[in-house]
Amino acid sequence: MEKEAILGALDVIEDGLLIADHEYIIEYANEPAKKLLRQDTLVGRHTYEAIWGREKMEGKSPSFISFDTNEGASGEKNFADGTCLSVRSYPVDENHVVITIWDVTDYVSLERRLEEGGTDPVTGLRAGNVFAEDLEKELDRAKRAKATLALTIVELGVGEDYSEDEVETLLKKAGKIIEDTARSYDIVYRFQGDNFGILMPHCETKGASNTAERILKNLTDNIECIRPSIGLSTSENAFTGRDIHRLAERAVYVAKHRGGNTIAVG
Repeated sequence: MEKEAILGALDVIEDGLLIADHEYIIEYANEPAKKLLRQDTLVGRHTYEAIWGREKMEGKSPSFISFDTNEGASGEKNFADGTCLSVRSYPVDENHVVITIWDVTDYVSLERRLEEGGTDPVTGLRAGNVFAEDLEKELDRAKRAKATLALTIVELGVGEDYSEDEVETLLKKAGKIIEDTARSYDIVYRFQGDNFGILMPHCETKGASNTAERILKNLTDNIECIRPSIGLSTSENAFTGRDIHRLAERAVYVAKHRGGNTIAVG
């Protein structure tokens, strides 16, 4: 009922209204949308292709429409029945926008299941929500073996001019580069935003630095418009997992303060 009320309210506006599935394929278009886009047949087409004649936004950032002004402009609403809608508006010209609604229930459900299982849904890497537990386990193993554990954190430094799809593609590519560059027994994580982490068992500062240098080179050689800031720390300089994490994050801050495209040791 709540969902129907929102759709009904949006249906009376003069701007164009598109309803698409979680893969951006249009399932419904109102008459204003057809008129604005000068197209009678919109159902079944990709949203971006229908609006701009291409499947990528190429710099046109969507604005978010909030379902409830008290919730802020999140553009996403979860309903009691489990339905999750995502709403955005896209500029067609100076005076008009097209509003799109995605039913992303299945995608959100899958994303949550993956995260709960310890897998990042975007990159397929280990998820950040299991990192703290893994860190303590690996540190305990290192202490028992009288070995050194290293942690490397990579902040890609992605610019703000990318669409969501472009950022997701970039994150997937960066994650694969980092995983392929790291040693086979290192554990790679995707944290929040454009941050990645690598737990490196049996690795001292020199070895971690060498791997970080290769990661930096491979990222900048293969992905344009990023300025990675890489920070690393080891159990040589910290006793607890929290200390190792804090030192690595501080090193990232130092690298970022230097302008990025560099590595710092905590």
